Amino acid sequence: MNTFANLPISRKLMTAFAAVVAVIMVSSGIVYDRLRAIEWAKDRRIHTTDVLDTLQDLKEAMLDQETGVRGYLISGDQNFLEPYHKGGDNFSAAIRKIKDLTSNNGAEQNRFDELNELAKKWRLEVAEREIALMAKPETREEARGLEGSGAGKTAMNGLRAKVDEIDRVERDLLARRDAAQRQAYATAYTMTLVGAAASLFIAVLMGVLLTRGITTPITRMTGAMAALAKGDISIEVPEVDRNDEIGAMAAAVQVFKESIIERQKTQAELAHANRVATMGQLTASIAHEVNQPISAVVTNADAALNWLGVHPPKLDKVRESLDHIVADGQRAGDIVHGIRALAKKAPPHRSRFDLNEAVLDVIALVRAEALRHGITLRTQLAEDLPQIDGERIQLQQVLMNLILNAVEAMSVLDRGARDVQICTKADPAGSVLVLVRDSGPGVDAASIERVFQPFYTTKPDGMGMGLAICRSIIEAHGGRLCVTPNEPHGATFEFTIPRS
Repeated sequence: MNTFANLPISRKLMTAFAAVVAVIMVSSGIVYDRLRAIEWAKDRRIHTTDVLDTLQDLKEAMLDQETGVRGYLISGDQNFLEPYHKGGDNFSAAIRKIKDLTSNNGAEQNRFDELNELAKKWRLEVAEREIALMAKPETREEARGLEGSGAGKTAMNGLRAKVDEIDRVERDLLARRDAAQRQAYATAYTMTLVGAAASLFIAVLMGVLLTRGITTPITRMTGAMAALAKGDISIEVPEVDRNDEIGAMAAAVQVFKESIIERQKTQAELAHANRVATMGQLTASIAHEVNQPISAVVTNADAALNWLGVHPPKLDKVRESLDHIVADGQRAGDIVHGIRALAKKAPPHRSRFDLNEAVLDVIALVRAEALRHGITLRTQLAEDLPQIDGERIQLQQVLMNLILNAVEAMSVLDRGARDVQICTKADPAGSVLVLVRDSGPGVDAASIERVFQPFYTTKPDGMGMGLAICRSIIEAHGGRLCVTPNEPHGATFEFTIPRS
């Protein structure tokens, strides 16, 4: 099986074809040989039948001769000699014909020569003498006496015995040839069935081998390629150890898998760099967000000390202050944990999560930065939004990039409303939709698709990688990211994520 599997596909097909053709050729050769045997037996049967028919003509000619002589002897009427002479002519013609039919058979020729000699002896020694004696009235009694002596009967009995002997030989030969023909028919029929069954078996066997050797591996390869196209690099590429075209295909798919792994590593590096750069932009905002709970902790701790300093100490107030300290500490810890999760370099990890919670976590980080630029963040989050399956940190990175881009775009406006609206809703097509709508200067219609190209930027100090990374992240999740202009100004960036 391994040898067959490692053959090139063209040789596999040729082997299968050759096996079927070989079986067909062998069975056809045997059937053809038996058909020739049938034809030969048929010709021989016809030949033997002709011999028997001619032999019957000989018998009838002998009977005509004998009847004519006896009629002439009894009645003396020469009209009875006409069947005798006619029978003699017919006998001679039948002898010539039968010897032509058996010209290639020495034994048969000898038997017919013996028959002809016996017939001549009967005519010369009996029939012709009796006819000659009957021609004269004075010798007619002698002719009848010669017939009464039994000489004619003895000679005719010898003739009949020879004819019967030849008839038995010919009928035995006919029976053997008939049996040979039936046997040839049976063999041809059997070989036709056996050949058809063998051809079917070989065809099915070759079909199974070709299915296992070609169709099944290609199907598995297609499945592996589909999984790789969806980003599943855990799939093992099958048939990489084969030496045929499928092995070459498997090697190419393996290279494709390695390139995807390398691309994902590069993408992860870029995404991490982008997150770090984004976090750098949010330094003031992060400091403000962390400072608020810390200041509240200090304030509540000071209040607790004051409540402890009175006489008697108001322990219920101290407990309330301590509860506030715990809550503020947890809030500061949550902020630091979120910042650390965004900033740290870790492999992607998919999980099911609530998109609305992820959106609120991002807004908590960028709110201070927006307020610093005089921009209001508004949310319109759909209730009962289904959970999605994805990489939470990467999707938060996309949302953060879109919000900060909107904030930066509107920071240059001198007047007018400055707000960013973040919306989530369920898409009827089975996805979850996220929109980031701003009231900034918008996007030039001619640049709508170019903004997602790597290294394209409208910022003096921009790298042009943010939106390109965002689109690659969304597409890796099976979604899409696009932008549409708003009326009268502004832009809406929206992306979709499949529910599962």
